[in-house]
This record gives sequence, C-alpha cells and structure tokens, in this order.
Amino acid sequence: MLCELGMALIEVMQPTNLVRARLLGIGQRYTTKDVRVVALPTVLLVKVGSVGYEIDVTQRATAQLNLAGRVGDIARLAEAGAIAPVEAVANIVEARALPVRFHPVLIVLGYVVTTLGFSMIINPTWASLWGHAFLGLVVGVIVSAAQRVPALNAIVPTLAAMAVTVLATWFVADAANDGLMRVTAPSLVAILPGLSLTVGAMEVAGSAIIAGASRLISGIVQLMLMVFGVALGTALAGKVAPQQPSAQMGPWAFYAAILVIGVGLFIYLSAPRGSLVWLILAVAVALIGQKVGTLFLSPAHAGALGAALVLPFALLAARLKGAPAPLVMVLAAFWALVPGALSFESMSQAATGGPGDLPTLITAVTAVFSIALGTVVSWSVINAIAGRRDS
Repeated sequence: MLCELGMALIEVMQPTNLVRARLLGIGQRYTTKDVRVVALPTVLLVKVGSVGYEIDVTQRATAQLNLAGRVGDIARLAEAGAIAPVEAVANIVEARALPVRFHPVLIVLGYVVTTLGFSMIINPTWASLWGHAFLGLVVGVIVSAAQRVPALNAIVPTLAAMAVTVLATWFVADAANDGLMRVTAPSLVAILPGLSLTVGAMEVAGSAIIAGASRLISGIVQLMLMVFGVALGTALAGKVAPQQPSAQMGPWAFYAAILVIGVGLFIYLSAPRGSLVWLILAVAVALIGQKVGTLFLSPAHAGALGAALVLPFALLAARLKGAPAPLVMVLAAFWALVPGALSFESMSQAATGGPGDLPTLITAVTAVFSIALGTVVSWSVINAIAGRRDS
C-alpha cells in the first residue's frame, strides 16, 4: 500500500519530501514496525521492519487532475486509517488507470481557452487575441500528437517553441504590434516547466537535496530546449522589428482572465466533476494574492504571497461538501502562477539578442524560488498548528 500510494503521489508531481512525510505518517497507522522511505522523482523505496521492502520506478508524470483528486482522497483515508491496505491498493491501481475525461478535440480547445486566459494577463491587448488563440491551437495539437507517440516527447519543447516563433514572426507579432516573446509565451504554458521548477525548489528548501537538484536540472534542460527552439525559429523566420504595443484591454482583463483560465484548466487538465468553481476560486486566490503582493514586494517576489495563500485555502475548501481534494486545487493554482513563463521569456530574449541580461535572469530565478518559499512557509505553519492541536 505504501509503495503504490507513494508512487501515485510522485506521479502527480507531489514534492518528494512531502510524499515521504505522508507515507511515514500512514505507516504509523498500520504497523508498529519501523518504516523507512526513500523518495525521488522517479524512484521509491519503502522498507517495513527488517524484512519487507519494495522498490518501484516510474517515468510517468501527469497533471491529470481527476487522477490527482482520486489519489488525494485515497491518501486522506489512509492517513486516517480508514481504509484497508488491500482496498487501498486496488483503488490506487484503478485511479492510476483513469482515462482523461474529455475527447482529445475538447482538450485541445481547452488548451486554447487556457492560452487566451494567460494572454489576458501577460499581453492583454485586443489585437493579439486571435494570434494567441491560433498559436495555442498549434501547440495544443503538437502536445496532443506527442502523447500518442511517446518517442516524440523529447523534441516537443523544441518543436513547439520553433513552430510558434516562426508563425508568430510571419503572421502574429507584426499584425498585433506586440513583442515576439509576449505573443509566444502564453501559448507555451503547457510545456513550460514552471511546476517542475517550483516543486524542485520546494524539495531543495525541504532538505530533499538529491530530488530537488535533479528536478531543477530537468526543468532547466526543458527550458533550454525551448530556448533552442526559439533560436531556430528566429533563424528561420527572421526577427520582428520593435513596435509599439497595441491598446490594452484595461484592468478588468485580469479578473476576466481568472475565469477564463479556470475554465480552460478544467477541460485541459481533466479536472474532476463538480470542481470547476473550486478551480476558479483556487486560481483567483493565487493570482489575486500575487497581485496584492506587488503592492509591497517586487514583481519577482510577489508570487510568494499567492503561493502562501493557496494551501490554506485548499485545505479549508476541501472540508466543504462537494469540494475536490486539496491536491486538485493546489495543482491548478500552481499552473496559474506559471513561474516558468518569466524565465523562458528572459532566456529567449537573451538567445535571440534581446534585453535578456544577467539581472533579468536572476529575477526569473527569484520568481521561481519565491513561489516555492511561500508554499514551504505556509506548509510549515499549518503543520505547526496541527501539531499543537494534536498535542
């Protein structure tokens, strides 16, 4: 049970230090023997007593929210000792085989909607909306095709970044009078390693050095593959001359984007039934918290407040009838914070001769770690309060 549950939690992008802590807590519910756990991003070792041990390996990582929600529910039952180990194993095996909820065409359209939502935050101009939708459709089709041909996964970041750079240069950036990176970044949200970088930073901050370092390196490599795609696209299509941005939509676009992103993620990430309102609320908490943070913090540090508010919101909301597991809301909120967007834009500008200097790259790294720090602080405070109540 511990091995199956731990591997399922790792596959839905839970920090390995939190996976280890949850498994140790569950082990205390079911055995008086000593339980030891070693958790890495692709490997899990569980030892019970001096005899029984299991090792499992996975190459699968998923953002499928209906799966994450089911795994989160099983984990909560196990933490309470309210499920038999045999039943837990059967439920976990069934959960890990859950298919996506929507037809592939709808999933691609959901990604297009998500792209439009992020465009209303990153580049809120009327003239560029059609371009964002077009580029989001292209990336959605590429990602969907790669899921059916796993051998293509390694080149998806480069291929997608190159395709949107070429298309944006030829058809979108000039027509919309917007900078190339501001046009392409929203469409590449699906392959930006923002969640991976944030989880890796959380693991490093939580003393899971090996897991965190390996995950950070993986995220950086994915960013570099995307940057290489941008460089290839620029070499093929040429550069866009600097132009004046189009007229902005106005402050209301930010709040409308929250609704659009929530709906898009609900479809694209196959969220559980009845979770749409909760996803929108989680996205709202993250983005509004980040926006409030800019009032007294730099933009690079403001994500810490948004991330810090998400976890208590998810835990409190999960107590209400009809709410999904906290894991579902937290994952959706992390997607909304998109910590990888800033770093990709900065690195791409540097690769294509733009203003991507060292201070800009440092700011990008700071943004990622600020989100991780906010989550770690929030988790620590909640655990401290829970520990005092138990004592």
